[in-house]
Amino acid sequence: MEIDSKLLGKLTYSDDSIIRFDEGLIGITEKREFIFIEKEDFLPFNYLQSIDDPEFCLIVINPFFVEKNYQFKIAKDDLKQLGIQDDSDFFLLSIVVFANKIENITVNLRAPIVININTKQARQVLLLNDKYDIEEPLIKTGSFKAMLEQEQK
Repeated sequence: MEIDSKLLGKLTYSDDSIIRFDEGLIGITEKREFIFIEKEDFLPFNYLQSIDDPEFCLIVINPFFVEKNYQFKIAKDDLKQLGIQDDSDFFLLSIVVFANKIENITVNLRAPIVININTKQARQVLLLNDKYDIEEPLIKTGSFKAMLEQEQK
């Protein structure tokens, strides 16, 4: 199958690569099917391209790149609905909001996306712990800042 993404151009994908959000994302319930796109020249960022809307593409990042000691507490009901029984059954992504200045880029660490690796079912969840904000600065004292500093040397 193909989609002509406004941001990424023509993309080919298979049915088994579709990540499905039964309830959509928080505040964006009508978009329910996405594909995960990884581009070597854009790492550690990735894309979640909507299949429902070729003009809608999220930029995402592994929250552990932003916060080395990221601590997340997910409701058991959320894990159960996704069929997650073990830590190795899922991975997390956080939505990134880009800005004109790098210091203004934010990451939603409060409501990560949880994806079941085996079934490709996904859900954006609100963490039970309130340690993080929905607009955490990308560059702060965490892992991402250290990685950027290392690349500049």
